Order: sequence, then C-alpha cells, then structure tokens
Amino acid sequence: MQLEDRWNDLWWRLGVQSPDIPATGIRLIAEYSGPDRHYHSRVHLEDVLAKLDWAKTAMENTAELPLLPEDRQKLFDTVELALWYHDVVYDATLKNNEQLSRDLFLTHAAHFGLPQAMQDNVARLIDITAKHKNAASLDERLMTDCDLAILGAPKAEFDAYDNNIRKEYAHVPAPAYKIGRKKVLQGFLDQPYIFKTQAFHDKYEAPARANLTAATASPVAKLLRRFHK
Repeated sequence: MQLEDRWNDLWWRLGVQSPDIPATGIRLIAEYSGPDRHYHSRVHLEDVLAKLDWAKTAMENTAELPLLPEDRQKLFDTVELALWYHDVVYDATLKNNEQLSRDLFLTHAAHFGLPQAMQDNVARLIDITAKHKNAASLDERLMTDCDLAILGAPKAEFDAYDNNIRKEYAHVPAPAYKIGRKKVLQGFLDQPYIFKTQAFHDKYEAPARANLTAATASPVAKLLRRFHK
C-alpha cells in the first residue's frame, strides 16, 4: 500500500473525516523526504510501519496483546499514528525534536477533531521516543521497539544506519561525535533489555547487542577482530 493510502485509511479507521487529511499526509511525507534526512527519512517511516505490521502477527504468540479484537485494533492504530508523527520534525542541531513533533501532531489532531483521549495517548507515545528506556506500558514498549528495530538489523544495514546518523550530525566535529555516539550506543547496551516486548526481544535482541558491541569497540579491538577473521 502506498504511504498516502495508508495515511488516509488510518484516519478513516479512527472515524475522522476531514477534507484536509489527504493534503496533510502529503505534507508529512514530504517532511520525511527532505535533503537532510539521511536516516530519519521516508525510508525510516516505511520501515517502522513495516515493523508494526510484522508485530501484529508476531505478537499473537507472546500473550501480550489485549484479548478483545477491538482493543487490539485500538492499540495498533494508536501506535501507528504516533509512528507517523514521531520524527516529522527532525533537525540534528535541536534537542527538542520529539516535543516539536508532538506539538505538530496535537495541532493537526485538534483541527481534525480527534478525540481527546486518543490525542493524549499519541502525544505520550511520541514523547517516549525521546528516552526509549522509559517505555513501560504495552503501547510504549511496542512504539519504542518499532523505532529501535534497526539496531538488530543485519550488519550491513546497521552500518548504513550508523553512517547515515553521522551524515545528519555532519556539523559536529569528529572527536566530539565519536564520544557522543559511543555514549548513546553504550547506553543501549547497558540496559537489561533493549527490546521491551517479547516478540521484538526474541528476534532483535541478540543481533542488536552484536551490532552495538562491534560499533562501540575500541580501534584496537576492531583491528584485532579484523586480523582474526
């Protein structure tokens, strides 16, 4: 399904009808397609939505989902709407991208007449992506797992992600970037669990730790590992 169609279908399922919805979706997709979006791009948006689709089946076997079908649909629709907006504002020179993305969502949601409870839940999920480790409720854990699944991607894909993050931070001098990036990646490694739902943990935890361990290794350790291959 095309992103534009997926966007329109989501709002239709939420019971919201507005002539402005299609144009808003086009503008959102355009934001993700900007020239400075090396990682936080349309490809990333498509990927997190694909991970959510995967979770709908994968989580059937983990006994984590609500029992009632209507509650499951609400869970996935709420997370999907949050994923659409979670990186819509992204500027690597700013420290409040999540807040700005959340505020844009709330502006749109109020204009479209989205119920207040849904507005509150989606806003909370966007906010949680600022500090993934704080995810606690099922919707928060699913949200952050979709966003972090790239950490457990095959090595070549992980390396491309890591390189694209560097491009987005091209304004940061190399020495400072290396220190800051290692701190971020090490922060994931230091958590007891990177992935908070059972389905994502089973599939992505081990490869994510392998990728992160390699990415944070010292230059000497990397050289030795290359020598012993």
